[in-house]
Order: sequence, then C-alpha cells, then structure tokens
Amino acid sequence: MTAVASFFIGIAGLIFNRNILKKVLSLAVVEISTVLFYTGISSVGGITAPIISSVDSYFAAMANPIPQAVIITGIVIGFAVLSLLLVFTIMLHNRYHTLDVHTIERIFERETQ
Repeated sequence: MTAVASFFIGIAGLIFNRNILKKVLSLAVVEISTVLFYTGISSVGGITAPIISSVDSYFAAMANPIPQAVIITGIVIGFAVLSLLLVFTIMLHNRYHTLDVHTIERIFERETQ
C-alpha cells in the first residue's frame, strides 16, 4: 500500500511541478516506489538466503537469487539515471539561470528564432 501511494505521489509531482529539480526528485520517488513494491510482493516467509553452509541447508527452502539481482540492477540503473538528470539540471540552470520549465521553453524558442 505504501509503495502504491508513493508511486502516485511521484507521478503527481511529475505532472504538477514546473521546477525541473522537483520533477527529477519526483522521478526518484517513482523509481524507489517500484523497487519497494517489487520487494513487498516478492517477500515470502519461511525461506532463507541462498547460501549453502552445510548439507542440511542444501535441501532447505531457499529464495531465488535472480529477482534479488534484478532489483539490485534496477537500483543501480536508477541511481545512474538520477545522477545524469541532476547533472543535466545543473547544466540547464547554468545556461538559463532558472529551473522553471515554461521559462526555459520561452527562452529556448527565442534563441532558435
């Protein structure tokens, strides 16, 4: 439930904010909420980590490591995308001296004419 609520809060931030930095942070909230949602639906009680320490633990119920690897990969990719978006936001601010989307669009249209 928390993951779904934070997902829609992030989507609302993407739609209703005019500030680029707030849009980037809203996108980070959406990314984190998808990881939280996937983690929440994949957790199952009664299973252990897939680490074999003895013969008895070999036959125990173990978690599948593939979804865990996919989640970690998604977190790393999300961090890389967020970092690049923040760099591009800084570049936009240095060029246009504002983070307002509508102001940047107006300045860009004047520059291209």
